[in-house]
Amino acid sequence: MSVGVSSNRTGHRVAREGDAYGAALRHSGRVRFLRRAIPVGALLAVLTIVGISLLAPLGAIGGLSLGPVSLSGTKITMSAPKLRGFREGTQPYELTASAATQDTRKPNLIELATIDGHVTLKDQGRAHLSADSGLYDSQNEQLELDGNVRVTTERGYDARLKSASVDFKAGTVTSKQPVEVAITGATITADTLDVTDNGQHITFAGRVQATIEAKAARQPEAANPPTTGGAETGSNREDRP
Repeated sequence: MSVGVSSNRTGHRVAREGDAYGAALRHSGRVRFLRRAIPVGALLAVLTIVGISLLAPLGAIGGLSLGPVSLSGTKITMSAPKLRGFREGTQPYELTASAATQDTRKPNLIELATIDGHVTLKDQGRAHLSADSGLYDSQNEQLELDGNVRVTTERGYDARLKSASVDFKAGTVTSKQPVEVAITGATITADTLDVTDNGQHITFAGRVQATIEAKAARQPEAANPPTTGGAETGSNREDRP
């Protein structure tokens, strides 16, 4: 993962928040702190549940309940679909939508309205996903989320996106609109976001800014960054181990 922030020639500066002090941090120190703090897997885990639930025919999915089903022209609309199950056998999840619509002329496309999902993660507690709408392409295993896309975890991770494109085959998440990622003690904003290799790499691009509170900035690793390794300078990218 790499993070680009506003800087001068001597290094990057931590923004003041409340009583937080301004302190210059070396680039590698800030990147290492953020790399360990952002659980990208939370985003992919919740979105994977959405994909799994849509890959199989609705009638063949265990734990699925549906409200009334209506037909309008070539479109079939299922009201209040709700899916419950277990991820990797032991981690419960639940996915709901106000409606799911399928056009018989394009059966591989499923329109979702008011998406809301929960999944229990191994190391991040419980994660929550919400979005105004979505379009799932079962043929290409791709999901387009649009409007107030948000992923949160019980441990303080909060990602807000205007839209997101998820490719389940490739294991990628892309947003070409402004994003904001908040964690305990820090916030990152950027014009675009790319998550690749099933969360192993995350790239923020275009007007990237990071704000770290004083308490987070005083952490030993942030205050005394390693002199080598960690970030690809000048490329706004860092690999997670």
